[in-house]
Amino acid sequence: MPPAVLSNALNEFDLALDELASNLEFVRLAGRVRPRLGSMLRWESLDAESKELASKFMKQATADQMVIIRAMVVSLSGAFEHFVRRAVRDCVLAINATNADYDALDAHFRNQNLYRTGMAFQTVYEPLDYLQFEFESLAKNVGSCVTGSKAAALNADAFPIFLSIMSPKNLSEALKRVGLELDWDDLGRDDSMRLVLDTRNTRETAAAIQELLKRFCRIRNQIAHSGNVGAVVTEDDFRQFLAFFRALAHTLAGVIVKGIAKHIEH
Repeated sequence: MPPAVLSNALNEFDLALDELASNLEFVRLAGRVRPRLGSMLRWESLDAESKELASKFMKQATADQMVIIRAMVVSLSGAFEHFVRRAVRDCVLAINATNADYDALDAHFRNQNLYRTGMAFQTVYEPLDYLQFEFESLAKNVGSCVTGSKAAALNADAFPIFLSIMSPKNLSEALKRVGLELDWDDLGRDDSMRLVLDTRNTRETAAAIQELLKRFCRIRNQIAHSGNVGAVVTEDDFRQFLAFFRALAHTLAGVIVKGIAKHIEH
């Protein structure tokens, strides 16, 4: 299967991480510039509006950088969830593009298609916030998935329905939807994961990946469900999260591409 199958999903995720990294750097620099700004400006050369803006900015002494970092944790969580959902969808789209013979499809995909499409239909009166369905398209596609059909189209948009916070358990469940059993050692073998986690071997790295995912999910939930109370996330913590999820997404994409290849006709 061409590696381009998940390239768009990866590019989109990388851009989201780049934006978060840029925002973090802006917050860091703003925090360092604010107490120095008074001596850096030539006040006599500023117009009234510029003086007012500079004065207001300098008075923000109580601004807490961690509040902004906490918000970015939730954004990072959402970006990774979206990446996994898109990876699942794009795998199914790749199957659609290369195999329209319904009888030749693996039974797992035929059953998942019926099950997930049924779940999607149940949202017709209560649409999801994070997924949008064209219900007539869902009906047309599922109608094509019958014995003998040579023009079958799986409902790729329905496969990632109700995938949420990517704990180790939920990440494994996501891959099962496209017929893959996640072996954490496959992720642990990757050098980029070892570098980010400062681990030495496959098993240690596999365990560290799961532990960091669990820790991140706990922090994310604490922020999302209780506001800013109690969740301590430093700038260094968030930089580690960014590096971890970037490496994880690329490593995971490689595992998915390799595993899904057997379901693709060339």
